[in-house]
Amino acid sequence: MISIEIGEKDLIELTKTEVRNLPGALFVGASPLLKPFMKKLEALLPPRNKGRGNSYILSALHSHIDEVHADEGKIRVKSGERGVEISREELGRWMGDRYPSTDHHRLNLPGLLFLQSSPALQTASAILLRREHRLQIPDGRRTLRYIFHRGVVSMDADKERIRIGFDPERLPKRADGSCVLEGKKTRSDA
Repeated sequence: MISIEIGEKDLIELTKTEVRNLPGALFVGASPLLKPFMKKLEALLPPRNKGRGNSYILSALHSHIDEVHADEGKIRVKSGERGVEISREELGRWMGDRYPSTDHHRLNLPGLLFLQSSPALQTASAILLRREHRLQIPDGRRTLRYIFHRGVVSMDADKERIRIGFDPERLPKRADGSCVLEGKKTRSDA
């Protein structure tokens, strides 16, 4: 597993995007992951911002979040003293009710959370994985989403930085057993 860290300065330098609240950058997109948990997440908003519907909750969340932790078992979101936890089992039950044929045991919470993050964060992450870890991350949006959904295994965000744990071993392998994101070995490498 490898890890990358992204701060406000990185987002400005790499994507020309200013983000005022780093943990909130994980809650910018509209993802089916959060849909069943809107009432839970509404508890993180100040009283004056409650009761306005799911679209408003999603748009207001990104400015009120202080910390986020995501791993294989749960996503924990904090705002001040208030906290909300979404477990893998909860999401699996909800999906089982809605989509009985889905393979729920393969849910990757950090990957799903990452997919709903801001495009700037996703772009910066791809750039850093290429630059710092010499991974060959393709540019195609669908391929990139697949790579992040499978490969992101943990996330921690606070006001200073976002740390992303990425495991290239979770991605498909080539016939020779190497990761599809690694550079192909030449005869001089052997």
